[in-house]
Amino acid sequence: MTNSLSILLKKYSVPALFFIVGLLLLVIGIMKKQDGMFMMASVLLFIAGGLSIVFSAGNFNSKLLYTFGIAAGVAGGVTIVASYTSVNETLTYENNYKACKSLSKQNLEDVRYIQKAYAAKAGKYLADWDALEDFAKNGTVPFVEAQGIVPNRKIDTDENKFLYTGNPPIDNNMTEDEAYKLSKWVDGPNYQADFSNFKRDTIQVSLMKYKFGGKSYKSSRKKSGFGPFNSDSLRHIPFTGGRQTWKLEVLDSVKIGDNHLPTIKVSGEIPFANIKGKNGDKEKMHFGSLTISDTEGSWESE
Repeated sequence: MTNSLSILLKKYSVPALFFIVGLLLLVIGIMKKQDGMFMMASVLLFIAGGLSIVFSAGNFNSKLLYTFGIAAGVAGGVTIVASYTSVNETLTYENNYKACKSLSKQNLEDVRYIQKAYAAKAGKYLADWDALEDFAKNGTVPFVEAQGIVPNRKIDTDENKFLYTGNPPIDNNMTEDEAYKLSKWVDGPNYQADFSNFKRDTIQVSLMKYKFGGKSYKSSRKKSGFGPFNSDSLRHIPFTGGRQTWKLEVLDSVKIGDNHLPTIKVSGEIPFANIKGKNGDKEKMHFGSLTISDTEGSWESE
């Protein structure tokens, strides 16, 4: 009796295991609505287990076995190809997501820089994309033209009288601001020795050249795999073929505490998600807020 049981176990245990696992996977696949590849693999495992049981019992024609074997082999090959295609599509999707989000982040940061530069001059933000693109191309920003260094010494008595009233004590070395003011004192006793070559003048320079024409900015874009900067593309959400644009919203005056300040928000949805199929294959991105004076980007809190 024990011998017979042992033979039966050896003969049917593995086929039965395949059959049961295949059946369980089929049930799970149906209940959880798994994809086609999962279901095909489950069916193949279920059939293989069933055929193995029948064959082990000696009730299966060898020709039929070969026929089913070939069919299963073809189905397996199809499954492998489909699996490879699915994996490749998923990998491409993930790469596109990373590229799209990275470029979106860069563009939103550039938009934010342009808007803040304009607000520093005008006291409000640009309300439409045409105006923003024009300012990016033709606007200017202040730049401190520096020449010479601050003398590494304390101011003397004469300089103290020139700079201050009340003759305050001279405790620390000369500051940048003190050096700048003394550089304007052409008749000062130390002008030729210390300040004739000292210069700290604020001039207006091209925003396009200063921010977007510099070596470091161009190098950063190239390293990230982006093309050359183009202000005309800032309004468009990447990977949408120019069909979708970021939503630009501004308010010129919002009461925040005791102050009235301008606010801005730029928002939109990129056409990918961090997991394929999640949230309708979209992900929201934005910077700023219309209710508080804040220009933080959504990606900065991730």
